[in-house]
Amino acid sequence: MKDYYTTLGISRDASAEEIKKAYRKRALECHPDRNPGDAQAEKDFKAVSEAYEALSDENRRRIYDQYGEEGLKGGGMGGGGGFHPGGFSSMEEALRTFMGAFGGSGGGGGGGIFDSFFGGGGGGFDGADAARKGASKKVSITVSFEEAARGIEKELAIVNYITCSDCGGSGAKSKTGIKACGACQGKGQIFQNRGFFSMTSVCPHCQGAGQVITDPCKGCGGAGRAKDKQRIKIRIPAGVDSGMTLKMNGYGDAGEAGGPAGDLFVAITVEPHEVFVRQGDDVLLETPISFTEAALGCKKELPTPLGETVRLTIPEGVQSGKVLRASGKGFPNVHGRGCGDLLVKVNVETPVKLNEKQKELLRKLAESEAPQNQPEKKSFLEKIKVFFSEA
Repeated sequence: MKDYYTTLGISRDASAEEIKKAYRKRALECHPDRNPGDAQAEKDFKAVSEAYEALSDENRRRIYDQYGEEGLKGGGMGGGGGFHPGGFSSMEEALRTFMGAFGGSGGGGGGGIFDSFFGGGGGGFDGADAARKGASKKVSITVSFEEAARGIEKELAIVNYITCSDCGGSGAKSKTGIKACGACQGKGQIFQNRGFFSMTSVCPHCQGAGQVITDPCKGCGGAGRAKDKQRIKIRIPAGVDSGMTLKMNGYGDAGEAGGPAGDLFVAITVEPHEVFVRQGDDVLLETPISFTEAALGCKKELPTPLGETVRLTIPEGVQSGKVLRASGKGFPNVHGRGCGDLLVKVNVETPVKLNEKQKELLRKLAESEAPQNQPEKKSFLEKIKVFFSEA
């Protein structure tokens, strides 16, 4: 008794996708075109195709799992016509199964695997299939921090293929300079017999266009496009950041044989700022304040990324490193969802180069200080006093 699962090298609980994958692998290994004149390979090819026929259909598989190969001979197949338990009667039947598993049509020109394995091309080519999209291109552009915040229009020079203005992209000097391809009679494809197959492939003479240029355009030499330098304007939206890429549809190379133009991808780099540090849509600004401003509190006029100013209240007793927030005064969101916040980090600056009068005032301040004036210092001394206590 044949074991179809063993033939395909799979377990009995294999999924439909695993069955198909296993069959494709085994069928390619023993395919007659890969093993010309090998009778055993032909026998194995029929066997794996038979196994796949039985297990790829849900109803057939259920009958086989319950009754084995004999159950499939009973006719209770539920629409499984064409299946031959005990072996395919001809290689053509096995090949139809093979082509169906690879997305081809029974007895016709298959696509997919045949394009790469057998060197052919799928059927159905016409002149439109020769049209190819132009290549996409990538350029880099650098903008300042302020330009990224406000948005700006930049002009950029690029060199790419553009549609020939002399022939409008046809490649011919005139309409009479285009003739039907004699090699494929204008079909864009040729038919070939290879072993068991009758296949089609792209016509190598016209590259699938179905026509050839007999009187080429002098401006482009028959290519239908030519290299040229262009100046284009790029709109940089407000809120862009380094690493972002803008896509400009249709600004790449012109297509071939009437195909669409490629795209232009613009990679953005934003220059760093002297005082602002971007954190997403938030912007960090570090501001120094004096000892007395920190102790007594103050108000500060501070800049924002958009060139405005904001008046920020710094509370009395603020500690160095404290971060205050000005809502909505940060960087614009590139998708138009408002602005981030301005984060102001306070750095208390210790006075230097004091004269004697200033020092004397500080000594008097120190003498008048109470523990409640320095709560963090008091807490720290409480934590470390154990290290200084007598044993």
